Amino acid sequence: MKLSRRQLLKATGALIVAFPRRSNARARSSESFAPGGYLRIDMNGKVTIVVGYVEMGQGTYTSIPMLIAEELEVPLASVGVEHAPADAQRFGNPFLGGIQVTGNSNSIRGSWEPMRRAGAVARTALIRAAARRWNVDASTCEAENGAVYHRASGRRAAYGSLVGDAARLPLPSPAEVTLKRHEDFKLIGTPAKRLDLA
Repeated sequence: MKLSRRQLLKATGALIVAFPRRSNARARSSESFAPGGYLRIDMNGKVTIVVGYVEMGQGTYTSIPMLIAEELEVPLASVGVEHAPADAQRFGNPFLGGIQVTGNSNSIRGSWEPMRRAGAVARTALIRAAARRWNVDASTCEAENGAVYHRASGRRAAYGSLVGDAARLPLPSPAEVTLKRHEDFKLIGTPAKRLDLA
């Protein structure tokens, strides 16, 4: 069965963001787009990310969701993790020669910018969807705690209610989104309950 992107989005009822990672040599030689990770937001506002690293006690399944949650403006507890399939071309660690392996702090170093950009792309798409719904300029809207706000009119839309609209709009490119300044971080650099401890 062949589905178009639009048919898939309608069927899943979710906003799905595919984002490239730093390419290794094999990925650069490929003619096709090979996304290295996925971020999905469903109609209930649940955020799921596919992570190409494993949890071996160093907090990977907490720290990488923290990167997404920071830029997406959602609570860390609302981000779930799915493990990526074995595919070094798409999920290889750029700091370890492109092999798909988890080791010391290289997982967070390899994810630092791509995961933050993925969160920023999704946040920007959701803000644009809300602005379009309300017929206001996107620059007058802001994201906070899993919702978009238009303070001037007092309007608020939860992410889950916006995913259908956002999925129908062109996604911003990772290069055009603005990452948060370090001094504006709310989650990164703070203690968090490790998701693997339970």
